[in-house]
Amino acid sequence: MKFTVYRNAAIAACALGLLGFMVGCWEISVSFESVDPGTSEPVIPAPPVPDPRVSSTTLIPETNQTNKIGLIDSHILVDRQHSTADAKNQGTLRMSNQTDQPVRVALLARQPQGKNSGDQPTNYDVPAHWDFEPQEGSEKGLILSLPHGNLNLERGDVIVAFAQDGSRRYWGPYVVGETSAPQWNTQNREWLLVLSP
Repeated sequence: MKFTVYRNAAIAACALGLLGFMVGCWEISVSFESVDPGTSEPVIPAPPVPDPRVSSTTLIPETNQTNKIGLIDSHILVDRQHSTADAKNQGTLRMSNQTDQPVRVALLARQPQGKNSGDQPTNYDVPAHWDFEPQEGSEKGLILSLPHGNLNLERGDVIVAFAQDGSRRYWGPYVVGETSAPQWNTQNREWLLVLSP
């Protein structure tokens, strides 16, 4: 009989010790309030606790210099339209996604070269990309444009498309005027890129 009493006392002591250990680790506090509101201490608002992850040095003010850079980069492709390059087969891009996958189309536009370019390496403008839902523009296609103007493709521009669903499927790379796609439509003066499953 004494053994069961000691055993129950030992189990209760271990349970309370374990409970106290867990309360200490989780920083749980227990407090009791007075029932009489007149005897309780006045409530003093606590000062706000600053988040250690955010400091005054974390906030970076936006400067005019970064805005100027962004505007310059976004206008490069638009300014290219007014180049003196050969205007043959220069036109817009109509894109048709006939797949059941979300697709991203990326364009790397070639910068116009001068007449004395010779052996100089090919330079490219700032790349641009567009995202398409499955079957978006599958019937007639969609004409692609840039945020600050129209898009004109020229011979030598590079287009690649890839699925965004993790399937690792891609189309291209297509070199405008040199590969079978995109196809030139002389009537509408536009390039047509059709992505098929």
